[in-house]
Amino acid sequence: MSGSPKYDGALRDIQSPTGLHYRIHETPEDLAVLTPRVAQEPEIWIDTETADWNTKSPRLSLVQLRLGDGSLHVLDVLSPEMAAAYHTTFAPRVIADPRITKWAHYARFERRILGADFVQGLQCTFELARRVPYHRLPLRSLRLAALVHHLCGTAVDKTLQRADWGQRPLSAEQLDYAAWDPEWCYRVHRGLDPLVRSWDPAADNPVAIQSRYVEILPLERAANRWREAMWTAIKTFMVAGSHERFAAFLLQTRVVRKVPIRVLAAAVAEVDPMGVAEFAVPVPSALLAALRVGGEAAVRSTGRETISPRFRGPRPARALDGKPLYVVAAGDADLIAAEYATAWHDHRVLESERAELKDRMRAWMEHARLRVWGEFEISDSAPRLAADVRAVAECLRDGEEPSTGLPARSLV
Repeated sequence: MSGSPKYDGALRDIQSPTGLHYRIHETPEDLAVLTPRVAQEPEIWIDTETADWNTKSPRLSLVQLRLGDGSLHVLDVLSPEMAAAYHTTFAPRVIADPRITKWAHYARFERRILGADFVQGLQCTFELARRVPYHRLPLRSLRLAALVHHLCGTAVDKTLQRADWGQRPLSAEQLDYAAWDPEWCYRVHRGLDPLVRSWDPAADNPVAIQSRYVEILPLERAANRWREAMWTAIKTFMVAGSHERFAAFLLQTRVVRKVPIRVLAAAVAEVDPMGVAEFAVPVPSALLAALRVGGEAAVRSTGRETISPRFRGPRPARALDGKPLYVVAAGDADLIAAEYATAWHDHRVLESERAELKDRMRAWMEHARLRVWGEFEISDSAPRLAADVRAVAECLRDGEEPSTGLPARSLV
């Protein structure tokens, strides 16, 4: 769309060359008409664009909506008049209404921008995608562009994500980009829905689960042995030849450094002033002891406590033959990278299906109140707590300077 006209507030209904039709709302009167319509929707798809996004004082620039009837709306709320209208009319009736389910991709960002204590009914398609095992959604990245390409077969250019959304007039390219985001969110949501499956533990079939589990064990073991053989051969070749890079592989020395919690928290706050990303660190008992009174409860309320997997199932028979042989030659870099990607994928497919079967069996056993069934066994394990380093730093007692281990590459 090179050389396309600028948006100066005069454009209302846009028929984009990319095939999208959307309406721009840039006056309080427009917003007053739209608000009751959106307030009647049971479900909407939403996105935002922010001016000064990488500062401590971001400003909401655009709110983009996709309604159930397929209509798309771009709300320009940057001006003082529109910001006031948004906060007094639209936000209370739509954003704060828990009866309206709102879908956004990586909703953590929208929650921060729209107000964590204000927005209600916000759901996340990124988190929805995380619930789908790899064998049903074979993607390494769950970013919106990757999901759109996989589920819709369309390449999405996200370079305008970091454009200057505080400037006016906005370009037609920016408006098109903004209008497409809630539409892509909707299409990704619809594509993910049939991939997300759940089983009722009371009605599940443990015999069928165990049968399939035992069936894929030798297949997974063989796939993993082949992947490991390739990995070992590639690493040995790179070390022997002092190759720091080979195709898509990078040889690094793992170094873990101790970094003071307060220093790390300050660094994270500097690179993420909006507090959108999470930088979790382990919180062992020694670190809990360094927290002020009430600090442990505060850290636990914002952190995540996980139980280390101590659920055991059948194990494959030990292989009698030696490890498979894989030979690396310097001139085969691209071929080797492709072969390894295939081996990684093949193993990941089987591994993810086995993990899903294991989760189903555990759910069934817990429902049946069984600790042992067949070759499956549930054993106790100690919980592990992780929390954002900024939350931990805020709860430290005066005079305490605990540290946490951090891989050296995280410090770059």
